[in-house]
Order: sequence, then C-alpha cells, then structure tokens
Amino acid sequence: MAVELEITADQAGQRLDRLVKSIAPHVGFGAQQKWFRTGQVRLNGKRVKGAERVEVGDQLRLPPQAQNANPSREAENAPDPRLIEQLRDCTIFDDGQVLAFDKPSGLAVQGGSKTTRHVDGALSAFTNEAGEVPRLVHRLDRDTSGVLLVGRGRETAAFLTKAFASRDARKTYFAVVAGWPEGEDAGVISAPLVKTRKGGEERVMVDFDHGNAQSAETLFQVERRAENGLVLLSLEPRTGRTHQLRVHAAHFGGAIMGDGKYGQRLAQDWIAPKRLYLHAASLELPHPDGSVIRLSAPLPSAFEQALSA
Repeated sequence: MAVELEITADQAGQRLDRLVKSIAPHVGFGAQQKWFRTGQVRLNGKRVKGAERVEVGDQLRLPPQAQNANPSREAENAPDPRLIEQLRDCTIFDDGQVLAFDKPSGLAVQGGSKTTRHVDGALSAFTNEAGEVPRLVHRLDRDTSGVLLVGRGRETAAFLTKAFASRDARKTYFAVVAGWPEGEDAGVISAPLVKTRKGGEERVMVDFDHGNAQSAETLFQVERRAENGLVLLSLEPRTGRTHQLRVHAAHFGGAIMGDGKYGQRLAQDWIAPKRLYLHAASLELPHPDGSVIRLSAPLPSAFEQALSA
C-alpha cells in the first residue's frame, strides 16, 4: 500500500528529495531517484521533481517501499520511554516553540559511537501539535548539568542557533573549584585556546604562542569560600570555545572538582556525590517572537554537600 503523508510545519520549505530521504533512509539514493523519474512520488496528486519545495498541508504520496521493512530496527531506534519520562520531569520551560530542560549530570546531549542514550534521541517525543520536532541549538558536556535549550521547528531552531552564535545569549555557570587564588574575587580570564590530541584523546589547552589559537574570555566571580578550602564560582563565558570554562579555571589555578581531564580528579574518600561540579545555572536570550527568554536551574544539592563537607 502506498505511503500517504500530509506535510507538517516542521517539514515545510524542504526540498522534496531531501524530505523523501529522511522519510525512507533505508532506501538507496538510486532507488529514490527512480521513484521521481517514474512518477511514483506524487505531490498533491501530480508528478514532481526532487527540487520542488513542499508547503504545509501538501499531500505527499510515496510507493510502498518507503515503509520501513525492518520493524525490529525501527523499535531499536525508538526513544527510550524512561529517558522521555526523565526529560519530562526536568522540563523547566515549554511555550510550544521553545523547550528547556534542567539536564542532569551524566546524560549526553548527542549520540556517538558508544553513546546510545542521549537527549537528542528522545526529542521526537516532544513534537508539538503543528508537527514541529524539537532541535538542538546549543550543547552541554555530558557531565555538565543545567539549562539546555531546544527549538521546535527549523525556523525557531535556526533563530536560536544564530542567537548563540552571535553572542546574544548570556550564560552563567556555577562551579566548585579548589585552590582559587586569594584576593582574586572577580575579574576576567583572557587566554587563547587551541585543540590538541594527547594519547588519541582530544584536549584543549591555553596557548599564547601560536597564531592558530582562538581568543577566549570568561568573566568570574567568587560567590563563596568554604571552610574546607573549596570555592563556589560563577562563570560567564563571553566566547563559546570547547571546554572553555574547564580549561580557563584550571589555567587560573582552580580546576573544577571532578574534572579529571583537566587536573582535578575526586579523591577516593570524597564524600559528596561524584560528578563534574559545573552547572549551567541561567540563560538569557531573545525569543523568536521578540520577547526575552530568561531561564534558570537551581544549584544541585551535590554542590552544597561538597562545600560543607
């Protein structure tokens, strides 16, 4: 039986050949092109070329082969119900266009060769009534907790992505560090960063000597100096380099607790929860409707446990 679909708002504006590829990824490129040549792809009942752009409400008809013939593989790729429930529980904002989570530490944002459980893999469960699927617009490291924003639909996602890229987004993080210099209670860390590889692992390091390093700047403020020697910092990145906050903190003398990659592994007798003590606490950026989005995620209890241990 032929596959019949109605074009949703999230699909509108796409080239038809690219849309067909996303609908039937199990069918080869050559076979899909043959569908167009032989008139097996119909848009509003008419033969159509792959370069045609689709609009909301268009009726698309594809041959039966467009259906996934491997239901077991489809089941494998289905979102994890437990992950969906976890994300629903940590949702902190949802206005139909923009969605935000207080992402827990240890949950990856995107998948990889060894990562099958991640936020991106569950976003289809948060599709709105207009059929707009949420899309990632920025990233948090797996072990960083806090505000994670996604946009529903291509246009909203593109707007938010541009806001992050143009530095219209203001982000504030909290971190627990050790060995922060006395007297350095507020200021700016300005240190260029460069990516390197060490033992097959990608790392980021401060490099003032080579022209290929990228400029990077972080505002910092000491929020609390605990009696056990740990310090709670607020950090505001003015640039968005990979691992910027982690490397800048270590460079300035106070690596973030739990960050073994940049010099601060937790001791065996550490009595607070074992995690990376970096939290995306607040986010402010323009909304596509012209208003301003202001979001915050409360400081995890693990931070207070560490500071009072």
